Amino acid sequence: MDALISDCDGVIVDSEPIHLVCFQQVLAEQSVPLTEEAYYARYLGFDDHDCLAAVGRDNGREFSEDELAAMTAAKTDLVQQHMHDGLKPMPGVAELFRAVGAASVPMAVCSGGLRAEVALSVKTAGVFDLVETLVCAEDVRLGKPDPEGYALALTRLSDATGRPLAAVRTVVLEDSPAGIEAAKSIGMKVLAVATSYEAQALTQADRIVPTLAEVGVADLKGLL
Repeated sequence: MDALISDCDGVIVDSEPIHLVCFQQVLAEQSVPLTEEAYYARYLGFDDHDCLAAVGRDNGREFSEDELAAMTAAKTDLVQQHMHDGLKPMPGVAELFRAVGAASVPMAVCSGGLRAEVALSVKTAGVFDLVETLVCAEDVRLGKPDPEGYALALTRLSDATGRPLAAVRTVVLEDSPAGIEAAKSIGMKVLAVATSYEAQALTQADRIVPTLAEVGVADLKGLL
C-alpha cells in the first residue's frame, strides 16, 4: 500500500448531522427547504458551494455567486459553533490511523469541507499528527465526484515522501457515492463505511464495512 487517503465527514468524525442542521438553517433564510431524506439521498459528499447551489436549483432557485458566497460563510460560522459542542470521532478511526502510521504508510485527508472545519475534525479524532496533508475545499476547483482532490492529495504525499506513489496502490476511505466515484475514476481502491448511506448505495466500492472498528492494515492491503 503506497498511501491511505480518507474522507472526513462521516468517516473520521460523525459530523454529517451537524452539517445538515446548518445547511437547513441557512437555506431556511432563503425560504428553501432541505429535508434530512433529500440531504442524505442527493447532496452528501458535495462541498458547501455545490450543495447550496444544487439544493437551490432543485427548488427552482438559481443563487448568484455572491449569494452562494454569503450563504457558505454563514454556514461555516454555524458549523464551527456546533462542532465545538457536539463533534464526535467515528468508532475505530484513531486505532486504524495509528496502525497505518506504524506500518509507515503516508496518509492524507481529502474533504469537501473547509480547512478550519476539517482540521478541527481531524484534531478531535486524535489523528492530526498522523496525517501528512489536508486537501480541502479551498484547494480544488472542482469538488467530488471530480477526482481533483484525490489526485492532489496523492501528489502532495509523493512530494512529502520523495518517491512516486501510485493511485492503483492507494486505498481511500469514503462514505458517499460521490467520493467513491472520485477515487475509483483515477484507479484508487476504496473501502466504504456505511455510516451515511446504506450499503446498497455504496456498491461501487471495493469493500463495504459498517464501521472502521473492524478494519486493520491487512484488510486495507487486501484491497490491492
